This record gives sequence, structure tokens and C-alpha cells, in this order.
Amino acid sequence: MPGIGNALKYSATPAEMTQMLYDAAMINRDTNQTYLQDIIDTSLIFGENIPFWQECFDLDGNEKQADLSEMKLSPSWTVLSYKKRMVPMAEAMAPLSEGPQLENEGYTTNSGSMYEYGSGLFQTSLGQMALQAKLQNLNVKERSMIGGFVKDATDMVKAHNSRLSNLAAQVLSKGGAYSSEGQGNARISTPQPAYIPITNYLKAGTKVWTDPTCDLPEQMRAIEDDVRMRKGIAADYPMQWDIPYNMVRDVLLKNAKFIEQVNQYIRYFAPTQIQVIAVGPNGSSTSATDTSVITMDQLVAYSKMPELSKISPIHIVQEKQSYNDGRNYPITQGWATGVAVFRPAGPAGVVVHGVPKDVAVFNSGEINNTVSINIARVAGFLYLINKVSPDGMLNKYSSDVLGCYAPVLNETMLHFVIDTSTANS
Repeated sequence: MPGIGNALKYSATPAEMTQMLYDAAMINRDTNQTYLQDIIDTSLIFGENIPFWQECFDLDGNEKQADLSEMKLSPSWTVLSYKKRMVPMAEAMAPLSEGPQLENEGYTTNSGSMYEYGSGLFQTSLGQMALQAKLQNLNVKERSMIGGFVKDATDMVKAHNSRLSNLAAQVLSKGGAYSSEGQGNARISTPQPAYIPITNYLKAGTKVWTDPTCDLPEQMRAIEDDVRMRKGIAADYPMQWDIPYNMVRDVLLKNAKFIEQVNQYIRYFAPTQIQVIAVGPNGSSTSATDTSVITMDQLVAYSKMPELSKISPIHIVQEKQSYNDGRNYPITQGWATGVAVFRPAGPAGVVVHGVPKDVAVFNSGEINNTVSINIARVAGFLYLINKVSPDGMLNKYSSDVLGCYAPVLNETMLHFVIDTSTANS
């Protein structure tokens, strides 16, 4: 992620800036606002693309308060999902007899736990003095430890976006389930079981999707028709497919029936996308409407054309993260292997969040007097914490960004996970 340039400038000596950043008494006497929060509100700019989790989840507007009476228990969440019913035709009946009853509509309740996640930085007094010495060489107007500090804070927030995107991909592709096991050095387990109905886990159809003879558009259409009929979903109720990038590239774009369908779309609705597919003997180019190569953009555009497409719109999932295993930084992905998802269009759920217990304890007034702490809120659900504590005769400085959160599906009855590698028996 690119660094944060042109941060706010403060006319202060290096020592004063260091003190202002890490001192717990960072108070503007005129406004009674913390200096740290002011820096975050005015300077923190995220130089990264929109995190994957924000493509599929909204941030819940409510924050759960920490319960310090149960330090070992994680805060819980509860989400209601609307339960639709199938509406069959009315049946013939004899006079004065009871008619067949429709199933009840209502809500299903799902619950789980929110776990804490953190990312931090550490410095000693010697590191702080080295930083001050470097700042001494700058022009007064250019002295800004703020820029480096904000860059560090931004990287820590990015670490949380990465974690949350990994969890979001797991939740989407596993029906609500996720875990951080095997993704880092922490020995803390954060398991969450799946909670969509067992009948919402479906198979690929007649053939596995990687079979070159598979009529994939037709199989996907059959899955949609079956789901809409079974769940009583109207034909015009917007649904979408979530399909990982690698599956789109390696399977859908190479499927003969999809190539045929997309070429039909190009002929009728996008003639400007006709591609040059041959070069004549004298070097001249010839063009044709049909081509054996289709692009992701063309596939997605085809899926969004109801007059022609056999399926609901495709949303291509792109997400990957790295983690520290103690030696290296392996690349991982949250999305389950071989899985596609069919669900209502738009956000799949919300990110529930709460106050980390560390923050509640720091605000309790029970912190040792030799430790200085200042806290600022970041991105609506994270907390940046600066601490100064004794380290022998010197001080040690640490900054942490903590969060307590979980991505949660709120359309569980209409969320379908398709195992594309297993055909119907």
C-alpha cells in the first residue's frame, strides 16, 4: 500500500511532537478533544483499494459494549433472517372442509461470537531519540512525525481489513462458518460454525463444472430455477452469483457453452466488442463476430443482460491475504475451494462489532500510574491505542490497533453454497 504523503504539518519541536503523540494527556484545552483523535480524523487516509469485505458486507451501526464481568467470554451477536414460504396453487376441496394450510412465514435467529484481533508496532526510547535526531535536520514547517505515524496507523488498519476480508470470504463460501486456525502465530482459536440450512448446500448439477462437455449456463440456470421454486422466490427477485476469480478464469471462460452464449451477446448487444482473430498473408487483419476467446468483462456483461442471459449476474470474487507463520509470509485465501455461491443481490450481511475488552479496561481507571495510554477510534469499528510504559531506566512505546468484529450473513435462508466439484448422484 502506498505511503501517506503530505500529512498535516505541526510547528513543534521533535521532542514536543513525540510527547504529543505518545503522552496520555494529549488534550486540546480549548476544544477538550484528544490530539490523537484529531490526527486520526484529519490525517488518516487509506491508500488501498476498497477491501473485499466492503463489497459484500455493511458495517453495523450499533456497537456492543464490553462486559468486564466475563473476561473469558467473547461478546455474542444475534441476527434475524426473514423466512419465505412457498405458495402453491389453491387446491380443490369439498364444501365445509378445511383447506390445506400454508407454511408459516417468520424469522430465523442465528447467533455467534465476536473475537478480538490486533496489529501493533513497538519502539524503545532509543528509537524515539533517533527519530527526534532526524527531525532536527528538517525545516520547522516540514517537521512532521505525523506522516510516519499515520502511515504506521494506516498499515495496522490495513491488517484488520485483510483479516476481515479473509473472514468475509469464508463466511460467504462456507455458509457462515469461519476460523483463524492455521493463519498466524497466535494460539487463540476463533471458530464459528455454519448456520445456513443444510438443504442450502447444493451440488454442481449433472456434471462437475470443470468437465469440458458440461453445459454450464444450463446447469446454473437449473440450479436457479430449482432454488426459486423451492423457496418461493419470485422470478424478478434479484439474485447473484459469487464466483472466485480463478474459477471464472479457468472454468467459465473456457466452457464451450459460455463461449457460445457470450458470442451471441456480442453479436446482438455489443458489436463494438468484435475482436480481430486472424491476420492475412499480407499482414492485413480480418475480423469475425464469433471468437473462441472471451473476456471476464464480456462474461459479466452477458450475465447482466436479462434479455439473453440464462443466469443471474456474476460477481467476481477477488481476495487474498498474507499471514506471518514465524518464518515467512505465506499467501492465503478465505474462499473455499471449488465453491460458487448463489444469493440475493447486494450486501450479504453486516459486520457486527464491539468494544474490545482491552479498551474497556484501559478506560476503567485501573491502569498503573506509570503507564500512559491514549485511545482513538478508527474506521468506525477499530481502536488505535498508544502506550508509554517503563523499560528499565528508559521508556518503551507501542501502538496497537484492536478490533472485535465478525462478518454475519443476514439472508441465511436464501444463501446457497454450490460444490462445483461434485455432480448430482
